Amino acid sequence: MAADLLLISDLHLGSHLKPRMRGEAVHLASRIEDIFGRFIEHYQRQGTWQLVINGDFIDFWNVELAGSANLPAESLAVARLHAVFDAHPNVEAALQDFLRAGNSVLFVTGNHDAELLYPRVRAAIVARLTPAEDEGSSRTDLTNLAALQAGRIRFVRWFLRDPGGAWIEHGHTFDPSCATPALLSPTRGGELVQTVAEVATRNFANLMPEIDYDAPDKFSGMDYIRWALARGWRFVIRVILLYLRTAGRILALWAGPGRVDREGKEMHAARLAKVAANAGLQMSALAALEKMAPPPTATTVAGLLGITFLDHVVMVAALGGVGLLLGRWAGLPGVGLLAGIAAAVAVLARKHRRKRPRNVARDMLEVAAGVGEVTGVPLVLMGHSHHGSLDRLGEVVYANSGSWLDGSHLVVRRDAATRRFAAVELRRWRNGGVLTLHRMAVPQPNTPLPTELVASVVVPP
Repeated sequence: MAADLLLISDLHLGSHLKPRMRGEAVHLASRIEDIFGRFIEHYQRQGTWQLVINGDFIDFWNVELAGSANLPAESLAVARLHAVFDAHPNVEAALQDFLRAGNSVLFVTGNHDAELLYPRVRAAIVARLTPAEDEGSSRTDLTNLAALQAGRIRFVRWFLRDPGGAWIEHGHTFDPSCATPALLSPTRGGELVQTVAEVATRNFANLMPEIDYDAPDKFSGMDYIRWALARGWRFVIRVILLYLRTAGRILALWAGPGRVDREGKEMHAARLAKVAANAGLQMSALAALEKMAPPPTATTVAGLLGITFLDHVVMVAALGGVGLLLGRWAGLPGVGLLAGIAAAVAVLARKHRRKRPRNVARDMLEVAAGVGEVTGVPLVLMGHSHHGSLDRLGEVVYANSGSWLDGSHLVVRRDAATRRFAAVELRRWRNGGVLTLHRMAVPQPNTPLPTELVASVVVPP
């Protein structure tokens, strides 16, 4: 019979592999080692599965290796991958056993593991997890889950539109600070470009063991200010200096490092046409999806100023300068300057009152219905937000696997007769057992799957 899907995401393996690290992250890594194998064994006893690791499996952003500064980007990514698996032997062994038992694994590229776009990184994963010699394992052109054979690994660059009625992608393309232009080949000089979130993580969060692990995902500018003030003025000065350096590197993205070069754009366009053909979509549909996503922060001046909080500095400087000029004309330069600064503060305060707080989980929910409508699928499966959820919007069911670090995951069941996806369950792994939090039926179209596809989705023994 056709295999059901087990979806997990956002394990962030390797996030503790850096010189300055608080004990909390080391404890988290130890906990993953302790329970991931039991989680996999539990589902292995339930039957045959297609495991979809929906992005951010490896946290390349947080892995710092001594003596690696001069390595080429792809070689460095491979070295980081091996360091992560060496640090998580139980996770590696669990996946090896899972594959040997006749299950299969699909890796979907996320923002923290965009290095999966490098061919040598994919080949290294295959080599570590399975002894099978399969030249196609590290390819990224999977068109449907029926082609994912038992005991094999495959990869997806962006999304998978499965004929069974599901759209699967990590979801970071709808988060501007984590997205890149030309996502199928976001390269400059053959190397992956960095996003704003990656620069901030490497140059700020990684050097602050005092900060919460998930702060970059949930903190606003005011949250950082309150966090620093609570630790005293010496710490505030340290944070300001580190912030200024990080802000400078973020702003530098606009000048080049965050922008894909012509070769990357041409490769993206060529791959986009192939992806559309493989997925059975018109190019107009993929163009619509790209337009649904906000522009990556690194490509706009307004976005860069806003995310670094420098738009506030510009506003205060501009209105303060206008006030100073008017004050000089009136013979009261000091009063004019203060009035200008007060006006800037008032404008910024009003802006913050009217601004909707950043909420990645809500934003992804809002675009899910559009994704389903544009692509013609009833089930949209994502990760990235770290918030497990299951919702229906019209004729589209949206399910997010959350973060496996808190036990959240999804199970998607197929209909035995039609082989279409029939139901999705949001579950949580706790204390060696599974709790089903929510279950929802997937809307079924009137047209059946083609006969050849129904036959092909049977998993080989």
